[in-house]
Amino acid sequence: MHLSPALDGGSVSITTEDLSSSLSDPILAALLQSSRDCIKILDLSGRIRHMNPAGLLSRQLNAETDVIGRHWWDLWPEDSHSMVQDATVKGAAGEISDFRGFCPTARGRPKWWDVRVVPIRDGLGEVSGVLVVSKDVTDAVTNRKMYDTIALEMRHRLKNAFAVASAIAKISARQTPEHQTFAEDLVARFSSLAVAQGKLVDAASDFPLRSLVSDLVDAAGVSEETINVTGLPDCLVDEAQMRVIAVVIGELTTNSLKYGALRNGSAIHCEGRIEEDWLHISWIEPLEDVSDDQTETSSSTHTGLAVIQRIVTSAGGQVSRVMSPDGLRVDFSLVHQMSDESPD
Repeated sequence: MHLSPALDGGSVSITTEDLSSSLSDPILAALLQSSRDCIKILDLSGRIRHMNPAGLLSRQLNAETDVIGRHWWDLWPEDSHSMVQDATVKGAAGEISDFRGFCPTARGRPKWWDVRVVPIRDGLGEVSGVLVVSKDVTDAVTNRKMYDTIALEMRHRLKNAFAVASAIAKISARQTPEHQTFAEDLVARFSSLAVAQGKLVDAASDFPLRSLVSDLVDAAGVSEETINVTGLPDCLVDEAQMRVIAVVIGELTTNSLKYGALRNGSAIHCEGRIEEDWLHISWIEPLEDVSDDQTETSSSTHTGLAVIQRIVTSAGGQVSRVMSPDGLRVDFSLVHQMSDESPD
């Protein structure tokens, strides 16, 4: 028999016969022996009754007797004990749970694990033990951290590149006044992208849609009161969506400041919704104060609309423009995967 320390400092015996009975099913035994994951069978108090060969190898343990009878959480760093104990309690109560955690091997090698804890039920449906499957995800976690570090550095560099490009465009326009309008448009586009890039640098993660649109129009010198974003969904957008939205809102804002409602002090309304994995955003601009000869220009039918069309379709989205007696409406849609996080 194997002896293990009890919570009160005594010992609890686990007989070889008891352990063998839990592995009497030859198919189960073969699965445990052949799996590359670290698989453990626990009793209802969280003590280890069995660990498969791959588990012993990945945890750098010499033999199964090194762990038999020990509480599972004793193999984890102390600051992880409560997390592991909670998962064990849930398993003993019949619940399935998952978590990712850091736990070095017995020889101190750093390891990250994706862990699933599943109750084991007997023929009557009663929970008789707990099955724990731990997958070594160290390479994935390490590579992700390296990627995030490189991506953050590139975001910083790209943000600086937008500033340099804008400065070059302004200087070049001074030398060739006939290109002044083009340079201003170019700087406005760089400004919109720089705003989105700045959000990525600061957050390095998904960002609230409403805040993004507000910051984009604010960067163009438009007050928050002038553009109403309360109709937009309270959701997060990822890096790819952020760049597309930056270009579209930047183009519409610039065009409106030149020819449309914002030039005359009128308010813009932004609204949207999430429907069947699509994020739909609408820009609604009144044009009652715009002269007839400017109406078509303010509707973004030329360069601005072409830029919007290209950037949205290249991202797999759709865009449409509708003119009515009340004004301009631009609708664009992007593929949107719901995030597990919620905006603050």
